[in-house]
Amino acid sequence: MIRAILLFLGLLVATCGLYVLLVVLECYWNLYDWQPQLDSSALGLGFGICLALIGIWWVACASHQCAVRGVSLVVCLALLALAVYVLPPEPLNSGLFARKQSSPLWYRAGRLLVLASPTMFWVLGLLQQRKAAGHGESQHRLGRMV
Repeated sequence: MIRAILLFLGLLVATCGLYVLLVVLECYWNLYDWQPQLDSSALGLGFGICLALIGIWWVACASHQCAVRGVSLVVCLALLALAVYVLPPEPLNSGLFARKQSSPLWYRAGRLLVLASPTMFWVLGLLQQRKAAGHGESQHRLGRMV
């Protein structure tokens, strides 16, 4: 039970960290207009995003309880829905947040890939779990034959 709670908390921290880092990068590069700056702040945010994805991948591979897997699926699907929601280009308009240009497709596709990665990790973790369960079952059958 303690392991399940710790895995859930790890997933929550990694997911919230990923979301916050992406929002900060979005504000840094794309709040008023598309103005990317490849400096130490952007590189630090990219490094933090990679660490958050590694944390989510680790939790996806380590969780075996149905409750943790169910909650992690809901979190992953929420991130995937957010990824699809923010994929279209930003509208060009006038006013306080007037834009001269939308963010480029490579940036929006990269954001989609980052936000869809937890769902891919979840599916890979499930496949790995089923493979391990099938391998253990075949070893058990082989032991009965001998």
